[in-house]
Amino acid sequence: MMTTVVVVVLGAFAAAPERFRAIGVNHLGPWFLDLYAILASNDALARGLDPYVYNPLDVFGRPHAYSHWWLKLGEFGLTRGDVLWLGAALGGAFLIATLAWLRPRQPGEVIWSLLVLLSPPMLLALNRANNDLVIFVLLAPVVPCLLSARLWVQSLAVPLLVGAVALKSYPAIALAILLSVTAPRARRRLVFGAALALLIMLPDHIRDLGVYVKKVPEVEGLMTFGARHLWVGLDLPATWARIGGAMVGAVAFAFWWRRDLLKGWEAGERAAWMGFVLGALLLTGCFFAGVSYAYRWVFALWLAPLLWRLPRDHAAPVAARRLAGVTAALLLWALWGDAAASSVIGRVMAGASPERILEVADRFSYMEQPLIWALVFCLLAFLAHFAREVWARLRSGAAN
Repeated sequence: MMTTVVVVVLGAFAAAPERFRAIGVNHLGPWFLDLYAILASNDALARGLDPYVYNPLDVFGRPHAYSHWWLKLGEFGLTRGDVLWLGAALGGAFLIATLAWLRPRQPGEVIWSLLVLLSPPMLLALNRANNDLVIFVLLAPVVPCLLSARLWVQSLAVPLLVGAVALKSYPAIALAILLSVTAPRARRRLVFGAALALLIMLPDHIRDLGVYVKKVPEVEGLMTFGARHLWVGLDLPATWARIGGAMVGAVAFAFWWRRDLLKGWEAGERAAWMGFVLGALLLTGCFFAGVSYAYRWVFALWLAPLLWRLPRDHAAPVAARRLAGVTAALLLWALWGDAAASSVIGRVMAGASPERILEVADRFSYMEQPLIWALVFCLLAFLAHFAREVWARLRSGAAN
C-alpha cells in the first residue's frame, strides 16, 4: 500500500510539479537543479574555468560550494547532459533506502510514514536532486552494518561515514554512532579506524574549507532552519547568534543529562534506536552549526519508526512515551508548517509586492522558532540518553 501511494504521488509530481507549489515546493523549471550545478562545476573545470567563482555554465551562475571530491565526477565522463538520468537514479536510490528503512507495520504507521516521506522538504530535495540525498544514501547502510555480528561488516560503516565527511563537513557528528557498538573490542577498532582516516584526510579537508566555505550562502526565511534564526531576529550578528545558539544547546543537553528523563528505558528495537540517534545527531548538529535549507530534513526519515512505535509501547516508561509523542507532533510541524504558511501567504497576499510577501514570510519564520527549538530540545533529550548509554558502556569496559 505504502509503495503504491508513493509511486502515485511522485508520478503526479513528475508529471505536473508546478501544482505542488501550493504546498511550498517551488519548481523553477529545469529538473535536478542542484545536481546540475555540481555537473556544471565539473564542466567548467574541464574547460579550464575556475569553478569556485561565478559559473556561466550553471543555470543561476552558482559557484562550487563543496569539497573538491564532487569535482571528480567529470573524470568519469559525467557532464550536464547526464543530469536527467543521474538525478532520477539518485532519487530512486534514496527512495529504495527510505522504503527499506521505514517498513510500517500497521495502517496508522503507514499514514505517519507517508506524512514524513512525502512532506515538502523531501519533495523539494527530490526535485533539486540535492546532494543531501547523496549523504543519505551513503549513510543508509551504516546502522545495518554496525548491527552485524561480523567485524568486517561492521568495519564497512567507517568508510561510509568518512566518505560522507569528505563530501560535506556536517556528517562528522554522525561518527558518534560508532560508540553505539556494544562489543568493546569492536568499538575500539572502529573508533580507531575512523580517527586514523580522519587524521589522514584532515589537511586536505582544511584546504577545501578555506576555498569554499565563504561561498556557502547565509540563508533565512521559510524552508530553512538553524539556531541563529531566533537570534538574528533579535538583531544579533550571525557569528554571535551561532555562538549563542550553541551555548543554549549545551545548557539544554546538560539539563537533560542531569534530569535523566528516560531513566529506565531501553530501546526494544536496536535498529530503530540507532537510526533515530543517527538522524538526531545530524539534525541537531546542523541546527547549531548554521542555517540549512529544508533539504536537510531528509534525515528526519530515520526518526520516524521510533517516534511512531515508542508512544505505543506500553512496556516503556510514561515519560519516554510522552517525549516521543511530543517530538513526533513537533516534527510534523517542522516538515509541514513552512509549506502551509507559504501556501496561505501566497493565496492571501496574491496582489502584494514581492518585498511585502517576503517580509510577512520572514516574520512567520521568526514567530515559529520556539516550536523548532522545542523539537531540537526533545532530540537533545534522546541524545542525552544515548550519551548516558555510551558512558555506562565505557565505564563498564574500563572496570572489566
